[in-house]
Amino acid sequence: MIKHTHTKPTEFNFSKLEERIMQVNDPNLGKYNDIREILYELTIENKPTLIIATGGSKVIAYYLQLIIERLGLTGIICEVIEPRDYFYKANREMFSNLIAISASGNTNGINEALLDFKGNKYLISENKKDVNYQVISWGNELYDKEKSFISLATSLGPISLLLDSTISLNLELGSSEIKKINDKIKELLSRSAEKIDRLNVDFKDTSLIQIMSGYETKTSSSVLESNLVEVGLASPVIHDKSSFCHGRSNLLFQYPNSKMIYLTHGLRELDNLLLDSINSEYSNVSIFDTNDLDENIFWKEYYLILQMYFLSKKIADDKKIDLTQPEYNPTLVKRLYKFKGDM
Repeated sequence: MIKHTHTKPTEFNFSKLEERIMQVNDPNLGKYNDIREILYELTIENKPTLIIATGGSKVIAYYLQLIIERLGLTGIICEVIEPRDYFYKANREMFSNLIAISASGNTNGINEALLDFKGNKYLISENKKDVNYQVISWGNELYDKEKSFISLATSLGPISLLLDSTISLNLELGSSEIKKINDKIKELLSRSAEKIDRLNVDFKDTSLIQIMSGYETKTSSSVLESNLVEVGLASPVIHDKSSFCHGRSNLLFQYPNSKMIYLTHGLRELDNLLLDSINSEYSNVSIFDTNDLDENIFWKEYYLILQMYFLSKKIADDKKIDLTQPEYNPTLVKRLYKFKGDM
């Protein structure tokens, strides 16, 4: 059995998180302009878009999906799939656009999909590449690259650029406006950390965490699920709020000592029913919302994403596991991670 010990990398990487996001989002670099151009093209064309990503990059893909679907003037069809799924998707030729997301730009299956796709294609990556399709590189000479198993800024950097690009889509922005956005991001980082500090829940002996989510919280729920799995903090299960009414509530009955994380951007009748019903029987529900933020859904989901990163840190702290440098089976992880064969 692997013995986990609490070491310094988690604290260091969280202490550098704001700085790293600001390095990606430096107003003088104008990195957000490259993503704005893509969003302009997609919303004007208004045709089906396929997004492929895997691992930690999927949270970026879900946030981009949220943006594209909400910006579509007549309703863009947008779907997120894994690289492997691309080769088994019989109707992929029905999509006009392909956006691949990969920090390295060399994830297995990504290059093959980009070479195979016949429509408009884009790659969002940390690194630049000399290819015949558009590459949006968010890495730069200012960026202090994070060395960690769970790389916080590798997801939050591109998501922050997406946030910039979306809320400024129809505006002419200069460095002063981007600085205002960055100031707000700094504020939300602080508020998220404070929210988790006030959370009076101990996850030390928690082996199952149930996440209650909906379509509008797909990104934030995926952040928590991915962190829990990749670090080995606990077994996570994501419930759709509607499906929970149709039998999935039995998992809570069978495991009453599990913890439930309830995500919401505003309580509707179904939320009230679920919370009233669950709280009348159990005392293990923690609600995470964005009621204290008077902004659009793109800001709200960004805020909830930040909360889920700080919640992941708390769960790891309670269990005395290093979130960003966990122990793992090096033989298994490296063998699987480096696989480049037929999918």
